Amino acid sequence: MGAVDPYGVVAEFLEGSDAHTLLDRLLYADSKTYLHELLMKQDQMSMAASVESRVPFLDHPLVEFVAGLPDRLKLRGFTTKRILRESMKGVLPPSILARRKMGFPVPVGSWFRGRWRDLLTEFVLGDRARERGIFDADEVGRLVGEHVAGRAEHGARLWALLNFELWQRRFLDGEDEVPAVRRLSGAGVRS
Repeated sequence: MGAVDPYGVVAEFLEGSDAHTLLDRLLYADSKTYLHELLMKQDQMSMAASVESRVPFLDHPLVEFVAGLPDRLKLRGFTTKRILRESMKGVLPPSILARRKMGFPVPVGSWFRGRWRDLLTEFVLGDRARERGIFDADEVGRLVGEHVAGRAEHGARLWALLNFELWQRRFLDGEDEVPAVRRLSGAGVRS
């Protein structure tokens, strides 16, 4: 992996852009990489749930119009979406206009305290994960204990550890399916 440049694709779009400002070059690269990936996920997830979704702010005439706006209307300090926020004053409450960007998080933290707690026991704290010796077992145990007890929110870390172990079982151990996931989650989850 040492020969792979993780920023190479973004750099190509930055260098290949004919935009005049750094902000516009960054926005162009972002639309060709990160936004493209988000839209593919959004499309897959909505279709998987039989939902016909629309992305209204990506209507191409609107995108072209906004791309042509001066930087001062797009960004001021750390305030993003400036023109959209300004245009919605009086329509949306100030608390909405001023809040940070939010995604649609999956509540894995609460799941790990409830119905999916056994997944942590099996895959994060289990013998196989410990025997790999990649992570400090005491530290991982502390994270799980704090999380399950509600003393701390380690859902994202535990999700990463769970998926890392599932990945190892699939790609290092050669398992096509991890039966314990199906058994513990009560669903036909494939690793």
